[in-house]
Parts: sequence; structure tokens; C-alpha cells
Amino acid sequence: MNLKKQKEKERRRARKLAEEAWQAVADGNLDLAEKIIRRAVLVQQDNPVFWSDQGAILVLRGKEDEAEKSFRNALRLVPTFAEAYAHLAALRAKRGWLEQAVRLQEKAVTHAPGNAGYLEKLEAYRALAADETLGRPQSPAEAEVASPAPAPPLDLPTVDWPARADVLDWDALGEALTREGCVLIRELMDRETCAGLRGLFERDELFAKTVEMDQPTFGRGMYRYFRPPVPEVVEGLRRAVYPHLARVANRWQELLREAERYPDNWEAFRVVCREAGQTTPTPILLRYGPGGFNALHRDLRGSVFFPIQMAVVLSPRRDQAADGFTGGDFLFRDVPERPKSRRREVAAGLGDAILFCTRDRLVPIGGVHGLQPVKHGVAEITAGTRVVLGVPFHEYR
Repeated sequence: MNLKKQKEKERRRARKLAEEAWQAVADGNLDLAEKIIRRAVLVQQDNPVFWSDQGAILVLRGKEDEAEKSFRNALRLVPTFAEAYAHLAALRAKRGWLEQAVRLQEKAVTHAPGNAGYLEKLEAYRALAADETLGRPQSPAEAEVASPAPAPPLDLPTVDWPARADVLDWDALGEALTREGCVLIRELMDRETCAGLRGLFERDELFAKTVEMDQPTFGRGMYRYFRPPVPEVVEGLRRAVYPHLARVANRWQELLREAERYPDNWEAFRVVCREAGQTTPTPILLRYGPGGFNALHRDLRGSVFFPIQMAVVLSPRRDQAADGFTGGDFLFRDVPERPKSRRREVAAGLGDAILFCTRDRLVPIGGVHGLQPVKHGVAEITAGTRVVLGVPFHEYR
């Protein structure tokens, strides 16, 4: 067989192996997918596409350092390979290095200007980087000038959150989170507390930042980030729920064979955030009117993050009140979406809480465990208004 025919045979074999690798990903067998894609790269080491595919599968396996090397190898072969730049940008964003993510994504757009997805991602990174800049710690001089006035007293109910949290079946909730990536807790918050928190939305003095989103790509709605001090009814909820979720998260660390553990209580974890320069409160009120929605996304801000977060619906559904909202289901998706990827739509009403994975969910892979990237969002509101309390357990920069 002459050299030309031999090379063509190798190309066909490598393409077939790559197809088999992605089929293994679709089947949920990431261990097999990694083995097959490595064989494809060995067969044709001068093909940047297979190096990029290998990197993408290694990301799914949680092997991000190896993945980066694969993307870099792709770029060494073809310095204008936009896909590799986009993958590297996603890795930087996942680690909270947003300025680097912007620069890499700009290269992806430069080399593939017709790719609308690359441009949308660039806009998202720029928005996140701008948010992070706005939330950076102030210098002493700035703090002296801009020191906020003490928060006015709030007419909110007092809730015994530890008692309410401790009676929940955390073994069952932890199993569902591990298996599904999200779980619904019915009526965690009482009607009076929901109404009190809804009533805070118009009080400008309580919020450090307000974002009005009206972009078809990202969402439509208004988001308001609490300024410190965050209302005690919200902080108390974080303190009470965190220890139970820390046990779930630490079990995941064991299954992933990771040495790092999360502190047992929320105040100790907040110290970890502070040491990383993350001191900006994350609790948020979100309001969506008719036509409002939140596009599927991953929360990528900050190098320190907790793997589970919570959202509490503060408004009634139409079947709970005549003026309640319709639509607005919580959405949770595996990414990339494939025929066998998990898709969930969770209908939640007044006082219901949703626990969900922040960036990745745990998946069993051939006797071990790995990480499956996930996104979350909110389906379109078809009538009424839906107000939600978002409760991440980490702080931002």
C-alpha cells in the first residue's frame, strides 16, 4: 500500500474512532469515550480536530489540566483553530479567570466570525467580567467615601430555620441531588415570609446592584443583589441549610477522590471565600413578568464556589392564587445536549425551594465517578409575575 492510501486509511479509522467516542459520551460512558478518543489521536496526531475532541471529553471527565494541553496541541497544529480557543475560554471562565476567557473567546470570534454561538459566548464573558469588576473590593479611600448607611429595619417574620431544616430527610435529598443534580423541597418557606421578601423588591436602599435583562439570548427579567447586611431571614436560611449540603458535597468529594473538603458550617466557608478575595454578598431577588425567562447558563463567577445552590419561589402559581403566575418552570440540563442527555423541568410554587448543582453534577463512570457539566434556567412566564430568592452559598469578588 502506497503512502497516500495508508494516510487515507488512517484518516478514516481516526474519524470512525472519534464518532464512537462521542457515541460513548451520549451513552453516558465517559471512561470508554476517553479511551477511544485517545486512540483516535494516536492514529492521526496531526489532526487538530481530534486533539480538540479529546480535550472536550477530558473536560467532561474532570481532567481539565490534561484537556488544556489537548487544546494547546490543536492550536500548535492550526493557530487559527477557533474551536480550540473557545474551549480554552470556557476553561478559564469555569475557573473564574474571566478577563482571560474574554481574550481567548475574542480569538475564537476573530477566526470564526460567522459563528453566532462564539459571539454570544463572548458577550456573556464580557458581561460576567464587567460584573466582577463592579464587585471588586474597594480601597480604604473608596470605602470611606462610599460607606453605605445602616440598613433600615425590616418588617419580616422571624423564622427558626435550623428547626425547619433539621426535620427534612437529608439522606433522601442528598441521594436525589447525587442522582439527578436537582431536587424540589415543597413549602420550605411559609406564605408570610414569602410575602415579606417579595415586598422588599421595590426598596432600592436594600440592593447594591440591579440588572435589567432584556436580551433574547440571555433572558428577560430584573435581578437585584442585596447589599450588606443581607436580611437575617435570608442569612439564617443559608446558615441552617449549608451544613446539610456540606455533608452531601463532601460525599461527592470522596467519590471523586478529591482531598479538599468543605467546612462544616457556613461561617467557616465564608472565611474561605474571604481569603480568596470574595466578599460581595450573593443572595439575589429575581422578578420575571409575562414573557420573562432566564436562558440556560452556568454560574461561573469566582475561583471558590459551593457546588450546590438554592432558589426559593416567593410567588404563587395560578393554581394557588387567582393572580398567580403560569409557566416559569425551573429548567435543568446536561451539556452538551445529546439524545440521551438528562432534561428536567420542575414546576415550583409558593414557598417551594429547588436545590441544584451549580456547575456540574456527579455521574458514575465505569466504577468511578466524574463530573457532567450542567446548565439551569427558567422557562418563559406566560402570565403573572414570578419572584424568586436566589441563594448561592459562596460569595463573589
